[in-house]
Amino acid sequence: MAKREDPPGERVVLGRKTPDGMVRFQWTGVEPEGLDSTDFALSCGAVWEGDELVTHNLLAFEHNIRHSIDGFLEDSD
Repeated sequence: MAKREDPPGERVVLGRKTPDGMVRFQWTGVEPEGLDSTDFALSCGAVWEGDELVTHNLLAFEHNIRHSIDGFLEDSD
């Protein structure tokens, strides 16, 4: 069985607040393509842990970003 690159539960830091820097937030470089705001990251499942924006399942997070344009299913009732 092949080893997964990102097993569920692995903590991945997407970005960090840098309050003393010229730029107040910096991405780490592991963020998925198309991720351009912390609000969007949060809506796709990222969480703040102190000054770090993290995900604990990068594969699921990337899936949420790819399918974010699908929108929500409407209730037919």
